[in-house]
Formats: sequence, structure tokens, C-alpha cells
Amino acid sequence: MRIPGAVITSIVATLAMVGVLTAFVGNASPYVTVAEAKQSHDDGLHLAGDLIKESIQTDPSSGHISFRMKDKTGTVANVVYTGSTPGNLAEATKVVAVGGMDHDVFKAHQLLIKCPSKYESQPTAGAPYKGA
Repeated sequence: MRIPGAVITSIVATLAMVGVLTAFVGNASPYVTVAEAKQSHDDGLHLAGDLIKESIQTDPSSGHISFRMKDKTGTVANVVYTGSTPGNLAEATKVVAVGGMDHDVFKAHQLLIKCPSKYESQPTAGAPYKGA
């Protein structure tokens, strides 16, 4: 009995697709609130919120940056990030900290920064400026 090539190709393609989906689901990290982060023991959580700018403190000797952020429910979290300071942190309005909770502190190993000036449209050449 000979199995047609199309059947073998279909089986291989299906197995490959299952493998890709399994890898994707295994590596996906959810966006969580502060309350959800406190309940989780994962280290790949995405905590998104508004940066409280006046709370930013940097310690160049240890490489720690600490700040507070407010999630979508209004709950405030203390965040500690270890790494190089993102260049646009002072202009940021929103932050996504990737990491996990350690007692009452969210320890981040990655920061994703949203800076509003980066997304504002610039006047095109010859167009009148409509600034404030």
C-alpha cells in the first residue's frame, strides 16, 4: 500500500502548525492589572499603566530604576527595573513593565516606553503650522 504524497504533506503541515501554535501559546505573556500580578507567580507578565513621573528614581551604581505606575483600574504599583535607563523615560506617559511581583514590588526585566511626542504628526513642507 502506497500513501499519496498529498496525504504525507498534509500530515507534516498539520504537525508543523500544531508545533508553532504550541510554542506561541507557551511564550505568550498576558497583560495584567496590579491585583492580577499579585496573584500570579509568573515572571513574564506585562503590567501596563500610566507612569507617575515624579516618582522616578535612578541609581546608576546599582543599575536600578524605580517608579510608580497606575494600572487601568487606578491601582498604583511600585516598579523596580534593573538595566540601562531608557533614553525617553522622562517624556514617557505610559509604560509596560515585563516581569513579575516580588511581595509588593513589581520587578521588571524589560520596559516598553510610550512617548507621546514620538507619535505626534509633524507639519509637512509648505503646509501652514497649526501649533499652539
